[in-house]
Amino acid sequence: MSLFESYLFDDETPNLARLINSVNAGIWEFDVNTNKVKWSVSLFTILGYQPGEIECSYSNFIDNLIYYQDKASFLATINNRTAQSSEIAYIRLLTKNGYEWFQSTVKRQGNAKIAGTLININQFKFSELQLTTNNTFVAETNKLLKVGAWEIDVTLNKLFLTNEALDIFELHRQPATIDELIGCFEPEHRQLLTAAIEDCIRIGRPYDLDLRLKTGKGRIIWTKIKAVAKIDNYGKCLLIKGVIQDINVTKHSENKLKSTLNLISHKNERLQNFAYIASHNLRSYAGNLQLMLNLHEESKTQTEQQEILSHVRSISNSLNATIEHLNEIVKIDLVANQEKILIEFDLLFKNILNALQSNIHSANAIVKYDFSKCPNIYYLPAYLESIFHNMLTNALKYRSPDRQAIITCKSHIENEHVYLIFEDNGMGIDMKKNGDKIFGMYQTFHNNLDSQGIGLYITRNQIEALGGTITVESNLNIGTKFIIKLL
Repeated sequence: MSLFESYLFDDETPNLARLINSVNAGIWEFDVNTNKVKWSVSLFTILGYQPGEIECSYSNFIDNLIYYQDKASFLATINNRTAQSSEIAYIRLLTKNGYEWFQSTVKRQGNAKIAGTLININQFKFSELQLTTNNTFVAETNKLLKVGAWEIDVTLNKLFLTNEALDIFELHRQPATIDELIGCFEPEHRQLLTAAIEDCIRIGRPYDLDLRLKTGKGRIIWTKIKAVAKIDNYGKCLLIKGVIQDINVTKHSENKLKSTLNLISHKNERLQNFAYIASHNLRSYAGNLQLMLNLHEESKTQTEQQEILSHVRSISNSLNATIEHLNEIVKIDLVANQEKILIEFDLLFKNILNALQSNIHSANAIVKYDFSKCPNIYYLPAYLESIFHNMLTNALKYRSPDRQAIITCKSHIENEHVYLIFEDNGMGIDMKKNGDKIFGMYQTFHNNLDSQGIGLYITRNQIEALGGTITVESNLNIGTKFIIKLL
């Protein structure tokens, strides 16, 4: 029997019955004593049926229409005799088109009867589930990509980071201030981020920066941080919205690739130098020797022969030095593959000082050293010995004639890298004129007779063969400073 056909409303309220029957909701009533059920016409309608097309009964509803996983929650609302207000449950019912979601509201009418409503919320539930799925997908994607979002409320000067962003920072709470957030980044990058945020607020300029971050757990990682400004109609910045991504693995891979490309480039350069020396210098020596031998055969006096032999001896010495240079170039790659061992800077440096004691004494030089900030390193002994030797002899060779030579060497660790610093107060180098030639082969910048221009070339290639770098700062008549990143 349809509830609104003859039960609830009398002849004076037919319009209200028709109105209720027309909405996307159904009303039912259940008599606990008789187990009789009455449905409104609209309840049939929201299930996709005409009145009388399906059985209107308690057993049909419980056994056939309600989804089995939702029975418990629905029956709990039916059997709750202590409830003072309406009981609400969300259930799935079998409609003519399949299972759909409904909101069920149950209210007791005394001890004998229970009444309730069913409202079709399938579209809403579907949208909610889809939104949840999308949010879950976005969250999982962000975790996989290691991306988090953040926002600065410029008006209130407040900062908010999503959970994914907090995970990247390895923080358990929101930073209290913007300055606290900026303080998480490495000192050399804080000024960049501060300037970017200020420009974003002042003129709405977006930014995209790669910055090193120190996490809450003390790890140093590379991050990419992007942001755009949200401005009002007057051009005033209201919000800065951005994302932060952990790019540590990518950045290290990128740096490793750059290092590999640089290594290949330097190897090609050494190969070209080798080829040049072999094809040009050696051929020149061979030609000169042949010429001297021909002149020796044609000479008529002993004096001429002695003079020619003197030239032969000079050419021979130069040829021997060139062959040694070639040997040094070849050994760079061969030695680089050897196993590194732990080396004490102090011990090795003292050995080099002893070997060069006569040079230091004749130059009246003072050599200072301090390896307390980084006393040792895993390195190739032959390379480190060569680096020390070349740096010291270079400083002695190019000392200033106007003052006593003072040479200092020290080590330290910065950002997990080992550095050596060599500094002298010598003649210095004109960096504008010769800055790009300092580490070239056979490049000399002063008129020393014993300058060959090979020491710094060999040193640079030894350092770079093991993944390090060497840079120089110098001023004429003031001195030179070499900064060597060994590892």
